Amino acid sequence: MNLLAYTCRIPGCQGPRSGVCINSLSLSECPDVIPIGEEDSAEGTSVVPEVDPVSNELVQTGGVSSLDAAACDALLRARGGTVVAIVAGPEVGKTTMIATMYELIHRGRLTAYRFAGSETLRGYEERCHLSRMASNAARSDTPHTPISAKLSFTHLKVATLSGIKDVIFSDRSGEHFDNALKRPSDIAGFAELKRADIILLLVDLEQLLKTPHHPTSQVRRLFMAMEQHALLENKPVRLVGTKADLAKTRDARSEAISALNELAVDLSRRTVGRVSVTSSLIASRASAGSTQIGEGFEALIDEILKEKEPPNFCAGSSWPEKNTELDALMHVYRSKQQ
Repeated sequence: MNLLAYTCRIPGCQGPRSGVCINSLSLSECPDVIPIGEEDSAEGTSVVPEVDPVSNELVQTGGVSSLDAAACDALLRARGGTVVAIVAGPEVGKTTMIATMYELIHRGRLTAYRFAGSETLRGYEERCHLSRMASNAARSDTPHTPISAKLSFTHLKVATLSGIKDVIFSDRSGEHFDNALKRPSDIAGFAELKRADIILLLVDLEQLLKTPHHPTSQVRRLFMAMEQHALLENKPVRLVGTKADLAKTRDARSEAISALNELAVDLSRRTVGRVSVTSSLIASRASAGSTQIGEGFEALIDEILKEKEPPNFCAGSSWPEKNTELDALMHVYRSKQQ
């Protein structure tokens, strides 16, 4: 089947080009895949398939590539959701991480999560295209976010065991964070960090092993810039080591885990315990000699969707010098409670 000679009559579906059918069928089986040139006649003769109302409510797709800040705010006001701010320099693997997370959920590769729709489906498909065989690329890849690109967001609706969750990922060019290293005050204007429910701070494990000083210094400076501008208050921070598949030997893997954990402890110590930094590593591609794709992603999604614990509340026990009648009554009540 020559996919270049076919198209899909469902608006927004790029199945013959992307290799992923929106109906979750093989392209040879899907009734909506038709030869190019027959779109007009197909529109007049097509039969609308019966749709399971439950499935129709569960899976929804949108036709935009990304959301701007205003659209992100509108979605949050309408449905709520978890905002994930991703902090990463150039070529660290931010776009690859977002694309892999979408692919694993969309293809049902994670046991606890299912794909339930996206307002930015086209954007995910564009990010994933170069990593698929249908792109005819020489090697698996994902596009780089250019420095000229403005802040944008991608949306993913995830079906979990406890219900459907909306997750929104920030997408900012890595060069913007490089520039913030030169002018740390600029980071105060990064809107996604103010909106975030959780912050993912990415570090390239390959570079951390080869030349540890540069990535370590970069992560520390970005972290302290966010801390100094009160952008980390009451937010979990996850230090994520990317490209774990490039740590090819057991010794290299152990060294990478140790270096990542040490860096996470160092960051927490720099805030005198005000911010707790945890660490994890991920691999978007299979390691040499392995067929496992997406190592560490399920645990990372667990962390993103983890319910926040309510803040501790402790009633004060101080009393005024002169008790009122109400104070006296409350003192008796508290004594009985104890």
